[in-house]
Amino acid sequence: MKNIEQFRYVTGVGFDKLVSRLIEDYTVYGTIKKDGFPAFSKISDAGELELAQTPTHLSAKEFLFPQRETLLKFDIRNNIHEAVIEAKEQVIVGLHPCDIRAIALMDRVFSEGRPDANYLARRNKTVIIGSDCMPDNYCFCKSMGTMTVEEGFDLFLHKIKKGYLVRVGTKKGERLLSKYTVTLKPTAGRLRELDEFNKIREASFTAKLDASPEELPSIYAGAYESPVWDKIGAICTGCGSCNNVCPTCYCFDVKDEVEPNLSEGKRVRVWDGCTLEDFAKVAGGHNFRKTRAERLRHRFNRKFRYLSDRFGELFCVGCGRCSRTCLVKINIAEVTNEIIRESHRRR
Repeated sequence: MKNIEQFRYVTGVGFDKLVSRLIEDYTVYGTIKKDGFPAFSKISDAGELELAQTPTHLSAKEFLFPQRETLLKFDIRNNIHEAVIEAKEQVIVGLHPCDIRAIALMDRVFSEGRPDANYLARRNKTVIIGSDCMPDNYCFCKSMGTMTVEEGFDLFLHKIKKGYLVRVGTKKGERLLSKYTVTLKPTAGRLRELDEFNKIREASFTAKLDASPEELPSIYAGAYESPVWDKIGAICTGCGSCNNVCPTCYCFDVKDEVEPNLSEGKRVRVWDGCTLEDFAKVAGGHNFRKTRAERLRHRFNRKFRYLSDRFGELFCVGCGRCSRTCLVKINIAEVTNEIIRESHRRR
């Protein structure tokens, strides 16, 4: 049984009151049903919120790192340039543990070196409210050590039969909970409900990796010439869906857009992806990752090796979105397990 001091209990009515009052003071994004699937969307009423136990196809990354944003406005004729930072007070409700972990990784990326003012302004104005999940056939967060999370959230919700058990992660979360709703001390019975749910959840994983997270960087280091890359490269369409849905892909391009008067314009940042053909193309038309096999190899190594060398952490959180979305069913867990098997054969 969990430590009772970790939790507060909120009734269903109390939770609806919390969400309704947050909507009054913040822009609130949460999980809804869209075309029958869970998706993050702006909500204007507590009744719209459906805390999804299965993963959303798109992550909540866009609320911190938009797919397109203006960084700078300029007027060449008048020698004017103005940095643009657009950030609003916002709440994201319904983030699963893997997504909370992904945000922590993005925080590191955009804080390192010269801090990214646009990302950090949004992050500082964002309240993170997590919630429990249940894996589908693509989730392998258990193998990645991201099935649970102890930090990185302001509040974390555990749905039980009559209401929610709530963990408080920050002082901000504590203030919001006390300001917007009423909490009670949970009973031992309610904590047992959570324990039972966690047992069912842990036993529900079907996708898993055959090596520990700590082993993966060295395994990938030895797989540079693996035939796996040509095999999946032959079926990949190069659509970039895996980059777009990944909660830890952060590559972007910066472009200047000039008005017809050839004086005024703006500098915009847009998402880019390493599986796209033009990503590694440079002046003169040279492309140092010409084939889809090479581009896929690069992406997988970014998740399991390259960024581990830089940050000391893997950049795959096991959400399964890339596999779930892939048009030709390239499955990141299955590919990794094939590489693991090759590694074992080489020993």
